[in-house]
Amino acid sequence: MKIFTPIIFIVLLSVIFSCQKNKEEKITGKWQFVYLTNAGNTVQTWSFNSDNSLIRSIITDSTISDTAKWDIQAKAFSRSDLIITSLNYDINGVYEVLTLNKKFLIIERIAFVDGNTDGTFSRLEFVKSK
Repeated sequence: MKIFTPIIFIVLLSVIFSCQKNKEEKITGKWQFVYLTNAGNTVQTWSFNSDNSLIRSIITDSTISDTAKWDIQAKAFSRSDLIITSLNYDINGVYEVLTLNKKFLIIERIAFVDGNTDGTFSRLEFVKSK
């Protein structure tokens, strides 16, 4: 029985690390922000790059772009966390990844980067851009 314990541990670690890599591969690319209210002709895209940089572009009559950093932390037996830093206080934080597939990304902020949880709620929804 003692020989099975290290094998089970190694299998669990492999599953956890493969899930993290899979999430990083799924999130990489360009996502269009879904406005929950009428935003007129505003289009906002977030590009999650493989070098963990994030480029947010907001297009109205002109284009505004800013950059940040992102990272995914896989958690055993629960949803992964997406950490966004260096964008701005309204966006930075730790987000729980609620949905991540080929078409949709839905994240919900559960904490600020400093760990504070007061007033953190923010839900962001995206569709994959082509």
